[in-house]
Amino acid sequence: MGKIQISSKGIEKTLRKFDYLQAISEYIWNGFDAQATEVDITLHPNVLGGIDYIVIADNGYGIDRRELERKFTPFYESEKGIDPERRTRTTSAMHGKNGIGRLTFHRFATDAIWRTTYEDGFLKNTYTIHIAGNRLDIYQVTQAELTDDDPGTTVTFHNIMKDFVPEELLAFLCKEFGWFLELHADKGFALRVNGEPLNYADLIGEKECFTLVDPGTQTVFKIKYVRWQDRINQEYSKLYFIDSHRDEKHKQPTTFNNKGDSFYHSVYIQSKLFDYFDFESEDQSGQVEAAFGVSRKSDAFQFLLEEINAFIKLKRRPYLQILSDHVLQEFAEAKAFPAFTDKPEDTVRKAELEAAIRDLCQHEPRVFTRLNPEQKKLLAHLLHLAMGACDRERLLAAL
Repeated sequence: MGKIQISSKGIEKTLRKFDYLQAISEYIWNGFDAQATEVDITLHPNVLGGIDYIVIADNGYGIDRRELERKFTPFYESEKGIDPERRTRTTSAMHGKNGIGRLTFHRFATDAIWRTTYEDGFLKNTYTIHIAGNRLDIYQVTQAELTDDDPGTTVTFHNIMKDFVPEELLAFLCKEFGWFLELHADKGFALRVNGEPLNYADLIGEKECFTLVDPGTQTVFKIKYVRWQDRINQEYSKLYFIDSHRDEKHKQPTTFNNKGDSFYHSVYIQSKLFDYFDFESEDQSGQVEAAFGVSRKSDAFQFLLEEINAFIKLKRRPYLQILSDHVLQEFAEAKAFPAFTDKPEDTVRKAELEAAIRDLCQHEPRVFTRLNPEQKKLLAHLLHLAMGACDRERLLAAL
């Protein structure tokens, strides 16, 4: 038996920000963190139509019995370190932090039992770990035994909460893992629910693949662009840089994040350039950088960023047109426009005001997010007054 270095109540308090959907996803991430390429979730129903127990199995490298105390005993009480809404990474590897995923089950089940198999030289060992939801600070562990099973970990959760909704889980998993499965699509990564691959096709609004070639260096970039119909959980819109071995080397936000226009997208970029690339340095002072020309300042990388930004901007343009149409409709429904007559001069003023709102929406869509009817009326009134003093181009330039 082992004891975690924090009380059970302290663990529950620290993990209070996790709901059952986030909790289940943590166990899936734990599998991928352990270099799994396949994770299977099986929901076992009961006679009442609910879920009796859940099994999550992965083909990762398992949990080495000799490392168990180091992995299970410490528990970090810092909420900043484990907040599911505060994750900043430069790659998608090692998603989990501080092993917290192993304890989030208390949000949806009464206990969890791990059966894990790992390699020890030429041998393979297996053993089990058990934690009860009412004593999260204690874990029961068996001795390791020799086995012929392949490495991997299976976690079983019993007595699932009554409010568990399988359809809600599927929708959440699509937003949580769709981008990740696209990232590793060429590697055959799989996330299956009841034996069926997770189907996140409805979340994809648009997908396009193409190739860019830097004319100066002849560097080739294979691009996959995905526009998502809805926001993807905590990942935002990012560029993913992948080397010739199909391994992710770095990721960073695109320049079109948090614009208030609900334009969610991911861009996956594969190139041999990233085989020996220094994403940390901004210059080429090092010998490796000088020899291979693989810093951010390299001509090929600057060419790539310019082309990608131009491409995303082009993809965003018709989307902003639709958004501005929607904003104008909301303004009309809120009766935010001044009272215009049918006179020709009023018809012109109305058209100019609508055009100004449309242009402002396409330049700064965040201005129009969460405006209540009174704020819409005030904004339309101020724009109308301002346009009486200057033309639309000068007004937009001033804004």
